[in-house]
Amino acid sequence: MKWIWPLLLIPLTAFSQPIDRIAFGSCNKQDLPQPLWPVITAWKPQLWIWLGDNIYGDTTDMRLLKTKWDQQKMQPGYSALREISEVLGTWDDHDYGVNDGGKDFSKKADSKDLFMEFLDVPKDDPRWNQDGVYASQTFGEAGRQVCVILLDVRSQRDPRKTGGDILGEAQWKWLESVAAASRADVHLICSGSQILPTEHKYEKWADYPDSRQRLLDLAGKLSGVIFLSGDRHMAEISQYKNLIEVTSSGMTHFWKNFPGEENNLRQGEIFADLNFGTIEIDWATRKARLAIRDAKGEIVRAADVDFTKGPAH
Repeated sequence: MKWIWPLLLIPLTAFSQPIDRIAFGSCNKQDLPQPLWPVITAWKPQLWIWLGDNIYGDTTDMRLLKTKWDQQKMQPGYSALREISEVLGTWDDHDYGVNDGGKDFSKKADSKDLFMEFLDVPKDDPRWNQDGVYASQTFGEAGRQVCVILLDVRSQRDPRKTGGDILGEAQWKWLESVAAASRADVHLICSGSQILPTEHKYEKWADYPDSRQRLLDLAGKLSGVIFLSGDRHMAEISQYKNLIEVTSSGMTHFWKNFPGEENNLRQGEIFADLNFGTIEIDWATRKARLAIRDAKGEIVRAADVDFTKGPAH
Protein backbone atom coordinates (compact mmCIF):
# COMPACT_ATOMS: atom_id res chain seq x y z
CA MET A 1 0.00 0.00 0.00
CA LYS A 2 1.36 3.41 -0.97
CA TRP A 3 0.35 6.66 0.66
CA ILE A 4 0.31 9.88 -1.37
CA TRP A 5 -0.23 12.98 0.73
CA PRO A 6 -1.99 15.90 -0.94
CA LEU A 7 -2.85 19.12 0.84
CA LEU A 8 -4.57 19.09 4.24
CA LEU A 9 -2.75 15.84 5.10
CA ILE A 10 -5.66 13.77 3.84
CA PRO A 11 -4.38 10.60 2.17
CA LEU A 12 -5.08 9.51 -1.36
CA THR A 13 -4.73 5.78 -0.92
CA ALA A 14 -3.20 3.93 -3.87
CA PHE A 15 -3.20 0.19 -4.59
CA SER A 16 -0.81 -1.07 -7.25
CA GLN A 17 -3.10 -3.70 -8.76
CA PRO A 18 -5.04 -2.25 -11.72
CA ILE A 19 -8.77 -2.79 -11.83
CA ASP A 20 -11.04 -3.14 -14.83
CA ARG A 21 -14.31 -4.48 -13.37
CA ILE A 22 -16.32 -2.21 -11.08
CA ALA A 23 -19.92 -2.59 -9.90
CA PHE A 24 -22.11 -0.14 -8.01
CA GLY A 25 -25.63 0.43 -6.76
CA SER A 26 -27.94 2.15 -4.27
CA CYS A 27 -31.29 2.03 -2.50
CA ASN A 28 -31.07 -1.22 -0.59
CA LYS A 29 -33.54 -2.01 2.20
CA GLN A 30 -31.93 -4.32 4.72
CA ASP A 31 -35.22 -6.03 5.58
CA LEU A 32 -36.36 -6.77 2.00
CA PRO A 33 -35.25 -9.68 -0.23
CA GLN A 34 -31.92 -8.87 -1.86
CA PRO A 35 -31.84 -10.90 -5.09
CA LEU A 36 -29.08 -8.97 -6.85
CA TRP A 37 -26.09 -10.07 -4.77
CA PRO A 38 -25.60 -13.49 -6.41
CA VAL A 39 -25.87 -11.84 -9.84
CA ILE A 40 -23.36 -9.14 -8.89
CA THR A 41 -20.99 -11.69 -7.39
CA ALA A 42 -21.22 -13.88 -10.51
CA TRP A 43 -20.07 -10.87 -12.55
CA LYS A 44 -16.89 -10.91 -10.37
CA PRO A 45 -16.27 -7.21 -9.76
CA GLN A 46 -12.92 -6.26 -8.27
CA LEU A 47 -14.59 -3.29 -6.62
CA TRP A 48 -18.09 -2.63 -5.30
CA ILE A 49 -19.20 0.97 -4.65
CA TRP A 50 -22.17 1.84 -2.43
CA LEU A 51 -23.88 5.02 -3.66
CA GLY A 52 -26.21 5.74 -0.75
CA ASP A 53 -29.40 4.56 0.92
CA ASN A 54 -27.34 1.45 1.55
CA ILE A 55 -29.78 0.70 4.34
CA TYR A 56 -32.95 2.47 5.41
CA GLY A 57 -32.18 3.74 8.89
CA ASP A 58 -34.33 6.86 9.28
CA THR A 59 -33.86 7.14 13.02
CA THR A 60 -32.11 9.13 15.75
CA ASP A 61 -31.85 5.95 17.82
CA MET A 62 -28.25 4.91 17.22
CA ARG A 63 -28.75 1.47 18.77
CA LEU A 64 -31.51 0.80 16.27
CA LEU A 65 -29.39 2.18 13.44
CA LYS A 66 -26.51 -0.10 14.41
CA THR A 67 -28.87 -3.08 14.36
CA LYS A 68 -29.86 -2.21 10.80
CA TRP A 69 -26.25 -1.82 9.67
CA ASP A 70 -25.36 -5.13 11.31
CA GLN A 71 -28.29 -6.82 9.60
CA GLN A 72 -27.04 -5.68 6.21
CA LYS A 73 -23.44 -6.57 6.92
CA MET A 74 -24.44 -10.14 7.80
CA GLN A 75 -26.73 -10.55 4.80
CA PRO A 76 -25.46 -13.76 3.11
CA GLY A 77 -25.36 -12.46 -0.45
CA TYR A 78 -23.54 -9.29 0.51
CA SER A 79 -21.13 -11.28 2.70
CA ALA A 80 -20.29 -13.46 -0.31
CA LEU A 81 -19.54 -10.38 -2.42
CA ARG A 82 -17.22 -9.03 0.27
CA GLU A 83 -15.18 -12.22 0.01
CA ILE A 84 -14.19 -11.48 -3.59
CA SER A 85 -14.41 -7.70 -3.92
CA GLU A 86 -13.03 -4.53 -2.40
CA VAL A 87 -15.89 -2.43 -0.99
CA LEU A 88 -16.07 1.36 -0.88
CA GLY A 89 -19.01 3.68 -0.42
CA THR A 90 -20.69 6.88 0.53
CA TRP A 91 -24.13 7.52 1.97
CA ASP A 92 -27.31 9.41 1.17
CA ASP A 93 -30.19 10.46 3.40
CA HIS A 94 -31.86 7.25 4.59
CA ASP A 95 -28.64 5.61 5.79
CA TYR A 96 -27.47 8.99 7.12
CA GLY A 97 -30.50 8.80 9.38
CA VAL A 98 -33.12 11.26 8.20
CA ASN A 99 -35.01 11.69 4.93
CA ASP A 100 -33.66 14.67 2.95
CA GLY A 101 -31.30 15.32 5.87
CA GLY A 102 -28.50 17.85 5.94
CA LYS A 103 -25.96 19.46 8.23
CA ASP A 104 -28.43 20.05 11.07
CA PHE A 105 -28.96 16.33 11.79
CA SER A 106 -28.21 16.02 15.50
CA LYS A 107 -26.82 12.49 15.32
CA LYS A 108 -24.58 12.85 12.26
CA ALA A 109 -21.32 12.21 14.15
CA ASP A 110 -22.60 9.03 15.77
CA SER A 111 -24.17 7.93 12.49
CA LYS A 112 -20.87 8.45 10.70
CA ASP A 113 -19.08 6.18 13.18
CA LEU A 114 -21.58 3.40 12.50
CA PHE A 115 -21.08 3.82 8.75
CA MET A 116 -17.31 3.62 9.21
CA GLU A 117 -17.74 0.40 11.18
CA PHE A 118 -19.96 -1.06 8.47
CA LEU A 119 -17.23 -0.45 5.88
CA ASP A 120 -14.47 -1.71 8.21
CA VAL A 121 -12.60 1.57 7.86
CA PRO A 122 -9.25 1.34 9.72
CA LYS A 123 -9.00 3.40 12.88
CA ASP A 124 -6.11 5.47 11.48
CA ASP A 125 -8.20 6.60 8.50
CA PRO A 126 -8.83 10.41 8.46
CA ARG A 127 -12.57 9.89 8.11
CA TRP A 128 -12.77 9.10 11.82
CA ASN A 129 -11.64 12.66 12.57
CA GLN A 130 -13.44 14.67 9.90
CA ASP A 131 -16.97 15.96 9.56
CA GLY A 132 -18.22 13.62 6.86
CA VAL A 133 -17.59 10.32 5.09
CA TYR A 134 -15.86 11.76 2.01
CA ALA A 135 -12.78 9.87 0.86
CA SER A 136 -10.72 8.92 -2.18
CA GLN A 137 -8.85 5.81 -3.21
CA THR A 138 -6.64 5.19 -6.25
CA PHE A 139 -6.08 1.78 -7.83
CA GLY A 140 -3.36 0.80 -10.28
CA GLU A 141 0.02 2.02 -11.43
CA ALA A 142 0.79 5.01 -13.64
CA GLY A 143 -0.95 4.69 -16.99
CA ARG A 144 -3.67 2.39 -15.65
CA GLN A 145 -5.02 4.26 -12.64
CA VAL A 146 -8.58 4.63 -11.41
CA CYS A 147 -9.27 7.26 -8.76
CA VAL A 148 -12.53 6.77 -6.85
CA ILE A 149 -13.78 10.00 -5.23
CA LEU A 150 -16.58 9.52 -2.72
CA LEU A 151 -18.48 12.71 -1.97
CA ASP A 152 -20.56 13.29 1.16
CA VAL A 153 -23.65 15.28 0.14
CA ARG A 154 -25.26 15.14 3.60
CA SER A 155 -22.97 16.16 6.46
CA GLN A 156 -22.63 19.83 5.40
CA ARG A 157 -25.62 20.16 3.10
CA ASP A 158 -27.53 23.43 3.48
CA PRO A 159 -31.34 23.33 3.46
CA ARG A 160 -32.55 22.76 -0.07
CA LYS A 161 -34.63 25.92 -0.37
CA THR A 162 -31.65 28.15 0.41
CA GLY A 163 -29.73 27.18 -2.72
CA GLY A 164 -26.61 27.31 -0.55
CA ASP A 165 -23.81 24.75 -0.50
CA ILE A 166 -23.95 20.98 -0.73
CA LEU A 167 -20.44 19.95 0.41
CA GLY A 168 -19.14 22.55 2.87
CA GLU A 169 -15.87 24.42 2.44
CA ALA A 170 -13.68 21.85 4.22
CA GLN A 171 -14.82 19.14 1.81
CA TRP A 172 -14.34 21.46 -1.18
CA LYS A 173 -10.74 22.15 -0.15
CA TRP A 174 -10.16 18.43 0.30
CA LEU A 175 -11.69 17.69 -3.11
CA GLU A 176 -9.59 20.34 -4.82
CA SER A 177 -6.44 18.95 -3.20
CA VAL A 178 -7.29 15.40 -4.32
CA ALA A 179 -7.93 16.61 -7.88
CA ALA A 180 -4.67 18.56 -7.94
CA ALA A 181 -2.67 15.55 -6.72
CA SER A 182 -4.32 12.91 -8.92
CA ARG A 183 -2.59 11.58 -12.02
CA ALA A 184 -5.23 8.92 -12.62
CA ASP A 185 -6.50 8.05 -16.08
CA VAL A 186 -10.09 7.50 -14.91
CA HIS A 187 -11.90 9.42 -12.16
CA LEU A 188 -15.12 8.04 -10.69
CA ILE A 189 -16.88 10.85 -8.81
CA CYS A 190 -19.57 9.29 -6.61
CA SER A 191 -22.54 11.14 -5.14
CA GLY A 192 -25.76 10.15 -3.42
CA SER A 193 -27.62 12.90 -5.32
CA GLN A 194 -27.76 13.25 -9.09
CA ILE A 195 -25.26 15.74 -10.49
CA LEU A 196 -26.14 16.40 -14.14
CA PRO A 197 -29.99 16.30 -14.38
CA THR A 198 -31.61 19.67 -13.73
CA GLU A 199 -35.32 19.34 -14.48
CA HIS A 200 -36.95 16.95 -12.02
CA LYS A 201 -38.44 18.18 -8.73
CA TYR A 202 -36.53 15.87 -6.40
CA GLU A 203 -33.22 16.34 -4.62
CA LYS A 204 -30.30 17.01 -6.97
CA TRP A 205 -27.13 19.08 -7.30
CA ALA A 206 -29.03 21.53 -9.50
CA ASP A 207 -30.84 22.70 -6.34
CA TYR A 208 -27.44 24.17 -5.44
CA PRO A 209 -26.41 25.82 -8.74
CA ASP A 210 -23.16 27.37 -7.48
CA SER A 211 -22.04 24.03 -6.03
CA ARG A 212 -22.98 22.17 -9.20
CA GLN A 213 -21.03 24.58 -11.38
CA ARG A 214 -18.04 24.40 -9.05
CA LEU A 215 -18.04 20.62 -9.32
CA LEU A 216 -18.41 20.69 -13.12
CA ASP A 217 -15.53 23.15 -13.39
CA LEU A 218 -13.33 20.91 -11.24
CA ALA A 219 -14.33 17.78 -13.17
CA GLY A 220 -13.48 19.53 -16.42
CA LYS A 221 -9.84 19.63 -15.38
CA LEU A 222 -9.60 15.86 -14.87
CA SER A 223 -9.29 13.02 -17.35
CA GLY A 224 -11.77 10.19 -17.74
CA VAL A 225 -14.46 11.61 -15.47
CA ILE A 226 -17.50 9.42 -14.83
CA PHE A 227 -20.16 10.55 -12.37
CA LEU A 228 -21.92 7.80 -10.42
CA SER A 229 -25.11 8.46 -8.45
CA GLY A 230 -28.10 6.77 -6.86
CA ASP A 231 -31.20 7.86 -4.92
CA ARG A 232 -33.88 7.86 -7.64
CA HIS A 233 -35.34 4.30 -7.51
CA MET A 234 -34.70 3.97 -11.24
CA ALA A 235 -31.67 4.02 -13.52
CA GLU A 236 -30.60 6.31 -16.34
CA ILE A 237 -27.56 7.66 -18.15
CA SER A 238 -27.13 11.43 -18.58
CA GLN A 239 -24.55 13.41 -20.52
CA TYR A 240 -23.55 17.09 -20.45
CA LYS A 241 -20.84 18.03 -22.96
CA ASN A 242 -18.16 15.38 -22.37
CA LEU A 243 -19.29 14.57 -18.83
CA ILE A 244 -21.39 11.46 -18.32
CA GLU A 245 -23.36 10.22 -15.31
CA VAL A 246 -24.73 6.77 -14.58
CA THR A 247 -27.53 6.68 -12.02
CA SER A 248 -28.14 3.19 -10.65
CA SER A 249 -30.86 2.92 -8.04
CA GLY A 250 -33.18 0.22 -6.88
CA MET A 251 -31.43 -2.86 -5.52
CA THR A 252 -34.39 -4.06 -3.46
CA HIS A 253 -37.23 -1.83 -4.68
CA PHE A 254 -37.91 0.57 -7.53
CA TRP A 255 -40.35 3.19 -8.75
CA LYS A 256 -43.21 1.10 -10.09
CA ASN A 257 -45.40 2.71 -12.71
CA PHE A 258 -42.79 5.43 -13.23
CA PRO A 259 -44.75 8.39 -14.63
CA GLY A 260 -41.86 9.82 -16.59
CA GLU A 261 -40.02 13.10 -16.10
CA GLU A 262 -38.05 15.56 -18.19
CA ASN A 263 -34.29 15.18 -18.47
CA ASN A 264 -32.89 16.74 -21.62
CA LEU A 265 -29.49 15.22 -20.79
CA ARG A 266 -30.78 11.64 -20.68
CA GLN A 267 -29.26 9.20 -23.14
CA GLY A 268 -31.92 6.69 -24.17
CA GLU A 269 -34.68 5.83 -21.69
CA ILE A 270 -34.92 5.34 -17.95
CA PHE A 271 -35.01 1.81 -16.55
CA ALA A 272 -37.51 1.33 -13.71
CA ASP A 273 -36.81 -2.10 -12.25
CA LEU A 274 -34.23 -3.72 -9.98
CA ASN A 275 -30.78 -2.80 -11.25
CA PHE A 276 -27.10 -2.32 -10.58
CA GLY A 277 -24.35 -0.63 -12.57
CA THR A 278 -21.05 -1.87 -13.97
CA ILE A 279 -17.92 -0.40 -15.51
CA GLU A 280 -15.57 -2.44 -17.67
CA ILE A 281 -12.28 -0.77 -18.56
CA ASP A 282 -10.27 -1.84 -21.60
CA TRP A 283 -6.81 -0.50 -20.82
CA ALA A 284 -5.51 -1.45 -24.28
CA THR A 285 -8.00 0.77 -26.14
CA ARG A 286 -8.38 3.31 -23.29
CA LYS A 287 -12.15 2.95 -23.28
CA ALA A 288 -14.73 2.12 -20.63
CA ARG A 289 -18.11 0.45 -21.11
CA LEU A 290 -20.71 1.80 -18.66
CA ALA A 291 -23.78 -0.36 -18.17
CA ILE A 292 -26.99 -0.65 -16.23
CA ARG A 293 -27.87 -4.29 -15.62
CA ASP A 294 -31.15 -5.90 -14.65
CA ALA A 295 -31.88 -8.60 -12.07
CA LYS A 296 -30.50 -11.26 -14.43
CA GLY A 297 -27.27 -9.34 -14.97
CA GLU A 298 -28.17 -8.47 -18.54
CA ILE A 299 -27.27 -5.06 -19.95
CA VAL A 300 -30.36 -2.88 -20.42
CA ARG A 301 -28.64 0.50 -20.94
CA ALA A 302 -25.04 1.24 -21.90
CA ALA A 303 -22.61 3.96 -22.95
CA ASP A 304 -18.93 4.07 -23.85
CA VAL A 305 -16.31 6.52 -22.60
CA ASP A 306 -13.08 7.20 -24.46
CA PHE A 307 -10.52 8.45 -21.94
CA THR A 308 -7.70 8.99 -24.45
CA LYS A 309 -8.90 12.58 -24.91
CA GLY A 310 -7.74 13.95 -21.57
CA PRO A 311 -9.79 16.40 -19.46
CA ALA A 312 -13.51 16.68 -20.12
CA HIS A 313 -13.30 20.23 -21.49
